[in-house]
Amino acid sequence: MTVTTPLLAHEINSPAAIPPQDVHDGITRILSLPEGHTRDVMLGSVLTGLLLRGPRLEEVEAAVRAAIALDSNSWDFHKPPEGVRFVGYTGSGKKTFKTINLSTAAALVAATGGAHIAKLGSRSASSKTGSRDFVDRVGAASDMVPHHEMVDITAEIGFGFFSIEHRVPEFNRRYGGRFQAVHALSLAFPALLSPVTCHAYVYGLAHPAVHTSARLLSKLGLPDVTVVNSSAGAAVQVDELIPGCTVRACRISHGHEDLTFDDELRQSAASMPQDLMSVTQHDDPRQNVAAAIRVLAGQDTSQAQNAVALNAALLMLMSNVVSSIQSGIDLALTIIDAGAGLDTLQQFVRLTGGGPDKLRSLLEPVARTPLLVSSGGKETTPC
Repeated sequence: MTVTTPLLAHEINSPAAIPPQDVHDGITRILSLPEGHTRDVMLGSVLTGLLLRGPRLEEVEAAVRAAIALDSNSWDFHKPPEGVRFVGYTGSGKKTFKTINLSTAAALVAATGGAHIAKLGSRSASSKTGSRDFVDRVGAASDMVPHHEMVDITAEIGFGFFSIEHRVPEFNRRYGGRFQAVHALSLAFPALLSPVTCHAYVYGLAHPAVHTSARLLSKLGLPDVTVVNSSAGAAVQVDELIPGCTVRACRISHGHEDLTFDDELRQSAASMPQDLMSVTQHDDPRQNVAAAIRVLAGQDTSQAQNAVALNAALLMLMSNVVSSIQSGIDLALTIIDAGAGLDTLQQFVRLTGGGPDKLRSLLEPVARTPLLVSSGGKETTPC
């Protein structure tokens, strides 16, 4: 069978601006090619090329819209109860430095502090254990909870988990499991997959282009969005806030960038000591989850507490629970010290119909295995 090369595959090599319609049509045509080497190579080349070209907002927007179009006609959305501010929380995955489950732990701490966090995730999206693996290993039965019931759980205890793995089945059929590095769609795609409509969103990006990402997500309809990235040299790119690292942040609320907010977040991260080993993922998935559980239980005295507190503070600020990042850090550390985040997790497990045995076993002392500092296993996140 003869395959006609989409025009976009040639335009991507020119420094000239590519008309958005050409990007949209090119991505659509590539995704519709027969499964095989040609389609995968074209898709990888174009998605990487669009990122390396700037990235340019209009080009990436067109690519994201083309990817979304495969599945979005079947999407349903649920709304939080009147007067309850939900914050959607997810990340791009594909970070070059793998961590323990910082984001899920931070969401639970923020929920304990009064926020309402809709944690969006999938298996093995950003570490040895993704957020979906985390909720499974602690004994929650989230698969058995329809989205409208998960909205009620989120409203009740401040934390809910919404799997996005099956949100884009047609896109995943053409894309899933093939690409392991950040590319153009990573700037926005996962943040758009929430089945619950949130008042604000926090999106972690394993790439420095936080301003392009925030502007893109704002343009695509997210009303109040903050995009964050942490790096330690060129080799370490993380889709969470890591104390002591170079932190990049951009918040755009209703079309306006909040520069004061961005500065405060960067200064708070810079004021904390850096200790990457304290948050480095463990080789054994069970131990990786257990490390985050120990933080929630107030049993970890390392700098991992600060990392969870910093991310939780951002979530609480976006939730309007606290008035500043520093006050959020102080509240988060108090919650962590008291082990109260574990209580919220126990409630979540119970409300999803899960049992306490798995979570209880994770708190039992186990022999430690070497830390895993390499890039880890194959990613399965939608982007």
